[in-house]
Amino acid sequence: MAMMNHPDKITLDAFSDGNLELSNPNGVYSRFTNRLTTPILNAKGVILLNANFINPILQLNDASQLMFFYYASTSQSSITTLANLKCIRLLPSSYVPQSTSYTAYTSNKYFNSVSELVAALNLAAATGGDDATYNPLWTAGQLTFAYDTATRRISITSTGSNYIAPASADDPNVLDRLRGTSDATKRIKMAGYKSTAYSDATLQPYVEGISMNARLGFAMAYGSRGLWWSSTAPASQVGCATSTGVPLATQIVADANPILIGSQNVNVYTTITTGGGMDSLNGKNLLATIPLEAPALNVNSYTMSSVEKPSLSTPQEIYEISVDFRDDYGIPVPFPPNYNAELQIAIFY
Repeated sequence: MAMMNHPDKITLDAFSDGNLELSNPNGVYSRFTNRLTTPILNAKGVILLNANFINPILQLNDASQLMFFYYASTSQSSITTLANLKCIRLLPSSYVPQSTSYTAYTSNKYFNSVSELVAALNLAAATGGDDATYNPLWTAGQLTFAYDTATRRISITSTGSNYIAPASADDPNVLDRLRGTSDATKRIKMAGYKSTAYSDATLQPYVEGISMNARLGFAMAYGSRGLWWSSTAPASQVGCATSTGVPLATQIVADANPILIGSQNVNVYTTITTGGGMDSLNGKNLLATIPLEAPALNVNSYTMSSVEKPSLSTPQEIYEISVDFRDDYGIPVPFPPNYNAELQIAIFY
């Protein structure tokens, strides 16, 4: 009898969870549970052998990478004030507008190229691409985006007499607006299905310290001093997140190439690795980290290629196993219910 309860390998499959769609809100799942017909007894450790799932994370992560922050002012000096902070954003790919007649938005989607993304950002930046009632930091037609296929860099250009400068995700002014610290009416919201006003609208998803800027190549942090930082007029300014730190009324080219990857890894957690693994954000029950080597909407396959140390914090009796998936930022990975996820785990006794 004991041997019957000692399988060397088991397969865990999202589609084997009868409550998959009922137990996960918002029409997606990031967790599933498989109940065992016969419990596993006296296991000492487990290790992930292989996994395959459809990568559901778009090139810009719906949960954290849809807002581009910048400063704009008619004066080049002292530009980095709260009043000068602006934002161009995309709505999440799952966004449903408040009514069929509401068209003042631009949604995230699967982008086939950087040029296609830039075209969407120009739509979002232009008149009709957003709604200042719900995005109080948006000013229509203030700048444009471009992509140089030779250098593979994205640039922004002021369309008028304003000086502009990218603002980093860790900028205190950006954090103030996201949190609504100084003024709660300046928080960026979405005119979602059946919302009737700013007061009952849903907040735009965000993760503090993460924004679209770095994905587009504007990767400098708030406190960074770039290669071309200088006190010579026009002086570099803290908060102007470029290698020069100088606001310009002309084109500003990104300091790095765009990285259109919504997440580099998927972290897998299970209820049978209690305390056995920990991620960089102090998340517990980590079984494995899986690199995302397949582009969005394609099958990502992973096979352990070397001997690894098993997780040894395993319950003596296992009646069910729940699996959680989270991205680089600790955000649940949103699998639509028609996307399967399957793992194979080795068990040691």
